[in-house]
Amino acid sequence: MTARRPVKAPQKRNADATRAKILQAALAEFSERGLAAASTDDIAERCGVNKRMIYYYFGSKEGLYLAALESVFEKLVALEKEIEVEHLDPPAAIEALINLKIDYYIENPHFTSFLSMENFYKARHLRKSKKLKTFRTPLTEVIARILKRGQRSGHFRPNVEPVDFYVSLCALCIMYFSNQHTLGVIFGREMTALANIERRRRTVVDFVLSYLQMPDAKPLPVSRRRAGELVSLVS
Repeated sequence: MTARRPVKAPQKRNADATRAKILQAALAEFSERGLAAASTDDIAERCGVNKRMIYYYFGSKEGLYLAALESVFEKLVALEKEIEVEHLDPPAAIEALINLKIDYYIENPHFTSFLSMENFYKARHLRKSKKLKTFRTPLTEVIARILKRGQRSGHFRPNVEPVDFYVSLCALCIMYFSNQHTLGVIFGREMTALANIERRRRTVVDFVLSYLQMPDAKPLPVSRRRAGELVSLVS
């Protein structure tokens, strides 16, 4: 058996570009076919690189999968770190957080695929990530501050636990996208049509703000965002 010749280390600029190409192809391959069915041959063909480079940068197919999984979390956390809602009143700030989530799921369909896939594996790969601590969302800290402001103003109910609230908010947003195909077939509806997404966006905002509202508080002011209009959340 002929021994493989070692791959020479490329220059950094080329190395970064090649690694990024492989990762982008892997995002598509894994999200479309899953970890078990995905092929490093097909990933290499997608991005036009020698398959040996996949093993050079990522070690194995599982190593590449983990890097792709990490990348979808890193992108979301990066947006959450940049979010600026301190200048908004509490109801508008909550709405902005919901818009951030929904817009991210629309623009990054790989995220829901990887989340479903990794839950199927009971987070077996994610547990191995050296970046796990960085994925503990900074958004819960932002939410805690927003909740306190709303409670001080008398609009928000007390004793809302930030992490539990964050999980509930995520569930209301992501379930629509993670189940879009089955729900679409059952209800005969194009779930990703703009009008339907905007209806869902409005429903989530109303659900969440109704939950937060004190029983005797005045109705919470909610902005009515036009369909397709994006709210700037980051600097």
